[in-house]
Formats: sequence, C-alpha cells, structure tokens
Amino acid sequence: MKRVICVGHSALDRVFTVDAWPQTSAKVRAHAFVEVGGGMAANAAVAIARLGGEAHFWGPVGEDSVADIMSAHLRAASVDVRGLRRFAGLNSSTSAILIDARGERLIVSYRGTALAAPAGWLALDQIASADALLADVRWPQGAIGALRAARRAGIPSVIDADTADSATLQSLAGEAEYAVFSESGLECFAGAGDIEAGLRRALALGARLAAVTEGARGVFWIEAGQPADLRHIPAYAVPVVDTLAAGDVFHGAFALELARGTTPADGFRFAAAAAAIKCTRAGGRNGSPTRNEVERFLREAGRDA
Repeated sequence: MKRVICVGHSALDRVFTVDAWPQTSAKVRAHAFVEVGGGMAANAAVAIARLGGEAHFWGPVGEDSVADIMSAHLRAASVDVRGLRRFAGLNSSTSAILIDARGERLIVSYRGTALAAPAGWLALDQIASADALLADVRWPQGAIGALRAARRAGIPSVIDADTADSATLQSLAGEAEYAVFSESGLECFAGAGDIEAGLRRALALGARLAAVTEGARGVFWIEAGQPADLRHIPAYAVPVVDTLAAGDVFHGAFALELARGTTPADGFRFAAAAAAIKCTRAGGRNGSPTRNEVERFLREAGRDA
C-alpha cells in the first residue's frame, strides 16, 4: 500500500440537486440533498484511499462543528486525519452547491478563515517516509513547505493548480515536480492563449512535467527532457451525472499512480478513467471509484477502442 500525503484544503459541501438554477431572484425546489466533505486535498485523499492507497490529510480547519463533521467523514473514508489541525478562533470552509439536470454545478463557497493559519506545525520530516505528496493551492503557506520537503526527499510531488491568484500559482508551480493545472488555473497562471506556452512557463520555473486538464477534451502535457511535442490523452466519453470533485479525483489518482512507479502517461490514463467514473455518479467525492472499478473500466475501454 503506497502512502500519499495530501496537504491543503478541507471543506464541507451541502449539495442540492435541482433542474436548473434561475437567472433572477426565485425559490428553487431541490430533488435531493446530501452533505459531503469537500476541499481539493481532502477529496484527493478520499480518492486515494478508495483506490487502495494509504491516504493522509494535512491541513488547517476551524474549531467548529463543521470541522467535527469533516473529520468524521475523512475517518469514515479511511483517511488518516492526524494532520488535520484545529485552530481556535478560526472557522472552517463550507459551500452550498447546486447540481443541475446536465450534471453541471454552481458553487457558493465560503473559504473560512482557517486557510490563513500558519504552517510551522507541519511535520515536514515525515514527508521523506511517504511515496508521494499532493498539495493544493488553497493553503499556499502549507503547500510550499511540503513541496520543497518532497523535492529534498526525492519523492514525486504534485500541485493541483486550480484557480488562484497569479502570484500564488507562480510561487507553487515550480516547487512541484508535477504541475497539473485545471483549464482555469492555467489561464490564471499564464493568461489566455496558447496552452503549450503556458505549460512551458511552468517547466521554466522548475517543474519536471506540466499538464492541463480540459474536461471533455482530456489532458495535455509536456515533460522536461522528453520530445518537445505537446502530448495528449482524450477524456473518456461517459454519461455525466455530477462533475463535482472529478478534478480532485483525477489529481489524487495521478499522485497515487506516481507513488506506484507508473509512467506519467499511464498515470494520466488511469486518472482520466477514475474521474470519468466519478462523473457518472452523484454525491461529489462519495462517487470516487475503487481500483477494481477503474481497472475494469480501462479493460472495457481497451476492448471498445
């Protein structure tokens, strides 16, 4: 069992399923409701545990009832939460999320104040005993120390480079061995335009590999020291029910495959399958697949190719 440490954001998502959201003031009836843990690094940790990895979550939360629920959810998902640190006087992140009939999402997010917490308490010496590290951009003060510790230890490190201010993305992209952007994250990092140029900027800052996920278009990447061409793996076509947490599942699955010694190309293929399966299921990260499910999906996709 490979050990992956996930550093960053934990949240509580309250998810409402609706037909559509209105463009003006109105009351909307929900057909379903679920309370599920969220946050990029926390979602990735749950995905890793479901896929057979030993997942550890490190990150700050408030001293509040939301933190109680988040911690319980993570423990129930077999995630080690000894690195979940509560801070008195701060509050945790929570979101209200609408999922429409197409599976698209509208998120009203309150990040809370815990993400302003310092990172000096992190047990960075323990990172050398892990097989991989994943960090998100929501808690940059924790991410940067953890990514540097992973580099010193020589273990694979991934930054989930989602939407953030440009300065944060610039500071983190080169610290990770693998900088994996969302489409909007790459635009924040490098501006609108040619994705290859944006990915090359991340390589110039020090990343070994820079990639971007573009939903139904799949994942594109460039690897330092490899043929210069932009490489691509298309997304798997599936009936979409709920895209919530799909990107986090992708990043978690990719980090776990790196921990297992898988090549980046095969890691991306596995991660794309895990994210595709998740999109066919409602309930955010509760729809994360098991390893057997992903391997079966890949076998069937290979037969259909």
